[in-house]
Amino acid sequence: MTDASPVPGADLRLDAVGQDCATLTPIVAARMRQMRPGEILEVISDDPTARTGLAAWSRLTGNALFAIQDDGSGPPRYYFRRK
Repeated sequence: MTDASPVPGADLRLDAVGQDCATLTPIVAARMRQMRPGEILEVISDDPTARTGLAAWSRLTGNALFAIQDDGSGPPRYYFRRK
């Protein structure tokens, strides 16, 4: 997982701006359940704890957090691949 790696187009996008980590991971989990294995979910979050919280959720669930885009021009974007 790197900040600079190019990311493929997402199959689904989740705009979670304004959600804190307590509500963010359940929302991400619900969206992932709607996806097929191998599909990519883009999560947009402005929560400052999202980086560590989403990385921990990824390790616990086995859904790969394979890229983070954070160029400072907007909220960071997190990319997950459904297991």
